[in-house]
Amino acid sequence: MAYIPILAERLKIAYTLPIFLVGVVFYYLGVPIPWQAAMWEHGTVVVVTEVIVIISLMGAGLKIGLRYSFGHWRNPLRLIHTSMPLYMLVIFGIALFILQIDVASSILLAAVCAPTDPVLASDLELDEDELETNKNTGMRYLLTAEAGINDGLAFPFVFLAILWSKTMGHESVDLIHWLTFHMGYKIIVGVLIGGVLGYLYSLSIKKATHPQMTKVLSGFVGVALAFLAFALAEMAHGYGFLATFFAGLFAQYHKHTKGTSHVKDEIFVFNKELEKFLIVLWTAVFGGFLVSGILQMATLLHWGVALFLIMVLRPVTGRIGLTGTNFTEKKKWAIGFFGIKGVGSFFYLAYALKNGNFTDEGQLYVMVTLLVALSIVVHGASGPRVVAYFKRNNPG
Repeated sequence: MAYIPILAERLKIAYTLPIFLVGVVFYYLGVPIPWQAAMWEHGTVVVVTEVIVIISLMGAGLKIGLRYSFGHWRNPLRLIHTSMPLYMLVIFGIALFILQIDVASSILLAAVCAPTDPVLASDLELDEDELETNKNTGMRYLLTAEAGINDGLAFPFVFLAILWSKTMGHESVDLIHWLTFHMGYKIIVGVLIGGVLGYLYSLSIKKATHPQMTKVLSGFVGVALAFLAFALAEMAHGYGFLATFFAGLFAQYHKHTKGTSHVKDEIFVFNKELEKFLIVLWTAVFGGFLVSGILQMATLLHWGVALFLIMVLRPVTGRIGLTGTNFTEKKKWAIGFFGIKGVGSFFYLAYALKNGNFTDEGQLYVMVTLLVALSIVVHGASGPRVVAYFKRNNPG
């Protein structure tokens, strides 16, 4: 964990790429880890991936910080209200008519593949030393903001797939309830609970004038804040992931009102190191999982679809969503290209398979696995170089 990121930075690749290869080597060396031959147990996957995503979403919120006006969110929201629905619609059609899986599974595949993963995208997200410059509204800012809020649109469709899988068709699904509860209530509750909790934490920092008290409040409590926001939102039947992100976002609010800069404090550093540790563990295990048996289930059609989604569909839909922005044409395509898939996709998949009645589990697992593996390789090899290019030639 300590040395591979340093090496990766020198090679201008994401540190998850060599860690992924280490997992492959571990499997072939016979390291005594209980590798799964094809599919993991759904309940275990839900818990493990949920923890990692919670920590990562808190980090995404903290990285953004101090950006609360609608102007700062106009461009990230383009990727949510335009790019993501287009992306999901095409995936649904491919799953239904090309992969020939049922409607519920097609909806689920579209929802699972849609979000940009906040975990594996962390290498392309904002650095703390960029937060006081105009780069805030550039490529890294958009990817960080998108990764933080995109499950607000994807998760309702996961629930729609679950509801559909338990019925005989759309006539038995209460779409009005789905729209008002899963698309409305759960999003609003998640945002409100996270925002209020983050604001209260921020207020406690503002009131703490003693330096030692501020350090205590700014350290390990960030993790507790993340899980508390998630738990409270889930208890209120809201989206816990959204609550966690907004808690991290508003945890910096007192600095915004005081005109203080976004500094590299204890809560940010601790969360970042914990996130990196969890990513390293998961990526290594995923590397071994990939070669332990599931690739034998993949056909050329699966590989072709996965490549199309990574190399063509996401860049095109991302570019469409950014139409009308002031970014250069190169940057629009670059932002569209980096729709990284990872841990979050496995959470959504396992959650749905655990709670629904899906008949195409094998194809779903194969497609998500291939998509994540290709994303790690393609985006991991190109991401840092592209970011470095724009920092040199087109800041922001």
